Amino acid sequence: MTNEIEAVPKKSIKRLQIIQAAFKLFTENGFYATGVDLIMRQANVSKRTMYIYFPTKNDLIVAVLEFYRANYDQGLTDLLARNDLSSREKIIAIFEDAGNWFENRQFHGCLAVNAMGEFSGKDPKIENACLVFKTWELDVFRELTKGLPVMYPNDLAFKLLVLLEGMGAIAQVMKKPCPIDIKQMVNDLMDGHCVA
Repeated sequence: MTNEIEAVPKKSIKRLQIIQAAFKLFTENGFYATGVDLIMRQANVSKRTMYIYFPTKNDLIVAVLEFYRANYDQGLTDLLARNDLSSREKIIAIFEDAGNWFENRQFHGCLAVNAMGEFSGKDPKIENACLVFKTWELDVFRELTKGLPVMYPNDLAFKLLVLLEGMGAIAQVMKKPCPIDIKQMVNDLMDGHCVA
C-alpha cells in the first residue's frame, strides 16, 4: 500500500489517516469485529474528529471501500497503459499479480466481498460501493477482452472475473497456494473463446 499522506492537502490528512487505519483493521479483523474506538486509537484522532469526517461507521466503511478500489485501480494503471504488452499479456499479468497477493500471509480476502458478506440486505450504500467495485473489475476485463481475437468478449470478461473471484475465495479459505498453473488456466480460457 502506498503512503498517500504526503500528497494530500493538510485538511484532508486526518480523513485519510482514519480511512487508512480503518482499511487495515477492517481487512484484518472484519467490519463488525472492528470498533470505532479502536479505529480512532489506530488513526490517532479524537471522537470529535472522527465524527466530523464520518458521522457513522457505515459512512466510513463506504469510504474505505472507495479507497480500496482507488488503490487497486492505481496499481493497475501502469500495467494497462503499457503499449509493449498485448491484451492477453495484460490479463495474464493481472492473474499473476493476484496469485502473488493470494499467497501473501496478509491476504484476508477481497474487502468488497467481505463487506457484502457482512452487510448484504443491511445497508444499501455499502452494497452499492461493493457493486461499484465489482463492476469496475468487470469493466477492466471487458476493455481487455475487446483487444483479443475472440468471440463474445463480454462473456469471456465475465468468466475471467469469476475465475479471479474463485481463486481469491479458495485462497482465503484454504490458506495455501493454488496447485494449478494459473497462467495455463487463463490461457486455456482465452483460447477456448478464440475465433477459429
